[in-house]
Amino acid sequence: MLKNYIKVTLRSLSKHKGYSLINIFGLAIGMACCLLITIWVLDELSFDKFHENIDVLHRVEENQHYSGRDFHVTVTPYPLGPVLVAEIPEIMDATRFVYVPGLLLEYKGKAYYENEARAVDPSFLKMFTFPLLKGNVDEVLQDPHSLILSEDIAVKYFGDENPIGKVIEVNNKHEFTVTGILKEVPHNSSLEFDILLPYEFLKQIGQTNEHFGSNSIQTFIQLQEPSAFKAANEKIFGFIRKRVRQSRTDLELIPYKRLHLHSYWGYDKDPGAIQYVYIFSAIAFFVLLIACINFMNLSTARSANRAKEVGLRKVVGAQKSHLLRQFYGESIIVSLIALILAVIIVTLLLPVFGNLAAKEMSWKVGGIGSILAGLLGITVFTGIIAGSYPAVFLSSFRPVKVLRGSFRSGTGGVLFRRILVVVQFSLSVLLIIGTVVVYKQLYYMKNQRLGWDKDHLIYVPLRPELRSSYNVLKQELIQEPGILGVTATSQLPTHIGSNSSNATWEGKDPAFTVLIGFNAVDFDYTKTVGIEMAEGRPFSRDVASDDGRSFIVNEEVAKIMGKKSVVGERFTFMGIRGTIIGVMKNFHYQSLQNKIEPITFIVYRPQINYMLMRVSPTSISDSVQKIERVWNSILPDYPFEYHFIDERFERLYRSEQRIGSLLNYFAVLAVFVACLGLFGLASFTAEQRTKEIGIRKTLGATVSQIVVLLCREFFVLVLLANVIAWPLSYLLMSHWLKGYAYRTQLSVFVFLGAMVTALLMAVFSVSFQALRAASTNPAKALRYE
Repeated sequence: MLKNYIKVTLRSLSKHKGYSLINIFGLAIGMACCLLITIWVLDELSFDKFHENIDVLHRVEENQHYSGRDFHVTVTPYPLGPVLVAEIPEIMDATRFVYVPGLLLEYKGKAYYENEARAVDPSFLKMFTFPLLKGNVDEVLQDPHSLILSEDIAVKYFGDENPIGKVIEVNNKHEFTVTGILKEVPHNSSLEFDILLPYEFLKQIGQTNEHFGSNSIQTFIQLQEPSAFKAANEKIFGFIRKRVRQSRTDLELIPYKRLHLHSYWGYDKDPGAIQYVYIFSAIAFFVLLIACINFMNLSTARSANRAKEVGLRKVVGAQKSHLLRQFYGESIIVSLIALILAVIIVTLLLPVFGNLAAKEMSWKVGGIGSILAGLLGITVFTGIIAGSYPAVFLSSFRPVKVLRGSFRSGTGGVLFRRILVVVQFSLSVLLIIGTVVVYKQLYYMKNQRLGWDKDHLIYVPLRPELRSSYNVLKQELIQEPGILGVTATSQLPTHIGSNSSNATWEGKDPAFTVLIGFNAVDFDYTKTVGIEMAEGRPFSRDVASDDGRSFIVNEEVAKIMGKKSVVGERFTFMGIRGTIIGVMKNFHYQSLQNKIEPITFIVYRPQINYMLMRVSPTSISDSVQKIERVWNSILPDYPFEYHFIDERFERLYRSEQRIGSLLNYFAVLAVFVACLGLFGLASFTAEQRTKEIGIRKTLGATVSQIVVLLCREFFVLVLLANVIAWPLSYLLMSHWLKGYAYRTQLSVFVFLGAMVTALLMAVFSVSFQALRAASTNPAKALRYE
């Protein structure tokens, strides 16, 4: 029986090559899109699953409460981890995970800044599964001056030498012994690092704050068993409040396996990366559904070609169940052929897709078993969905009616085919609108006025040991032509994250609490960065109190203080009592996803981490060379390293850019597959109406009238698809845009543009066949059939 089904299927495909090609190619593209997205989704879902203790690993996070607003952070106090282990029996172990600003490593003349160093507790490698190629897990981080390197970093400094036991110099003054070599950290790890050093070392050199009121590091814990989660979570809830008087902070445990897709920071809980898993899963389903609709449309439209076959089979005893199995079998065989083509397409496109998604994409993601199950599932799903209506429709033919020749082609499926075309183009329009809105939002964010000038602004990291040289560097640099301004800051203007709730001022309600941002800067900061003043003045080196005892604030601070003018007001913040001397106009100091919040600046050079320089746009390269020359003359033992602020700004929206690019490609493919089906359907319609067209032309109809006649039905269907897609698109994209505090408008032109695009695609798909049919010689048409 199976052999017979295969023979019948192959004969049918061979007999109608054009329609078969459209069916198979359309299904192959749909399945290829589905496979690519499935690989991407599986990769996203695979993050951190390689850890053996994944079910008992959690990150400690904070919820801070400020006068009706909750602020969520993923950092905690330095001493928290060990105290949790000591006081909560459900917690087996803990480790701190501290970002260490670029270390300068030097070995035998090779000196480089390394930006992926992390300080951890000795328990880190026991809790997490990051295997060592060399070294003993129980010993590698016991000595405060021990160092673990990734395999790539080890080769970078030591080449073919065995690194274990070698001494490497850090920051030109500390000697560390290499005690371990790490196997490459998997690409699907939420934690990324190239170098590990003991947390105890940071403690020895005074770079930790052993106080429960300061949050700067990540803390991870390991539970005794998964069932201990509820008890442990309840016990840590008020942990900070017991140790810090008047604290408004509660702790909670977040399962480590949820970090990659569900992590968030700030006032409003955004859906995290999981939203894109849902979005692209929906797109995969839509594209595959559009391809299946093509199959259903062409199969039902060509029903007359199989009518006599069905009639004869029923006459000789075939039951409806037999015919259903046959047509479902044919559909699955076609799907299998399409799958083979889809696998070839995916294999060829996988490297390109990986570059677009900035991922290491391969068939191995999720394991061979998952891939095989996925391929089988997609094939069966496609076969059943694509073959469902054709199988039911064809198997329901009445043999007497068919064999008498009274059956008319496609009469039972005309309405259903129209519905399918509407569904196809509704999904296509939805994807077009989604793509346009994503690109509009990206353009809006990248071109929105920030309140400061990001162009031609260079920054150079200043490690703690280099801060004392800053004043000398500044004095030398401001004398160089082409360098328009020099200043310094603790945090770059693209992202200022430090904040506190301990601000007080005259007339403040003691019960009112608000979180205010904080940034330590040098003189000339507002001028160099390009921030405008709304009131008062910027810092001046000519006023002694401006050095560490005066504040400038943004308009949001002035607003919450509730006074007509705040210049001259006494203001206490971060333990510093001073005076507000100026109000800056509001400016964006984080992603446009976040609302502009209150922020204060103070001149406090002991905390500066970056030197900022504005250079002339006409001499950028020359200015960089001047900066490097001055740097090398003052700090010859430290390599010169510089970056542009606008490049860092671009990185803020890199994720959205990648998502936008992927959405664009899949939307184009979805429209292409829909048009492919429309082309096949138009071809069949023209073929079925050949005699009608001949008669009309004989009676005087022009080519343009014939074209309009054939195209009109499809245009109406595409217009109806827009009517359905518009409100759905509006609801979905409005919901997505709510994730951005500053967002583009859903203009009516976006929807009109999508409609015009869909109509043009329909014209392109249908007009060729319509013109061909309209240009046919009437005499030849009347001899048809």
